[in-house]
Amino acid sequence: MSRFPTGSAITCIALALTACSPPRTETVFVVPDVPEDLLTPVEVPARRVEVLTDVGLVLADHVEALELANDRIRGVRCVLEGAKIGELGVCVRRTDHMPDD
Repeated sequence: MSRFPTGSAITCIALALTACSPPRTETVFVVPDVPEDLLTPVEVPARRVEVLTDVGLVLADHVEALELANDRIRGVRCVLEGAKIGELGVCVRRTDHMPDD
């Protein structure tokens, strides 16, 4: 008798070892599609400041730009959270601060 298993004994051992191994997992990276308008910088128009009223206009420009930038950040967050849970396209964007195309 041989010291090493042969024939059907090898097949049984191979099947037993295969059945005991954990399932093979594969990591797949999903890159969500973030709209380009959410990734563009917010620019504040340059104004000449000659009188106190101009300072108010500059301040208003900066407040409006900050609101737009925050809206874009919320939009990106929505896209990324949707990708996490597998529901792409569920974001509803506010458009009251969005520039006209």
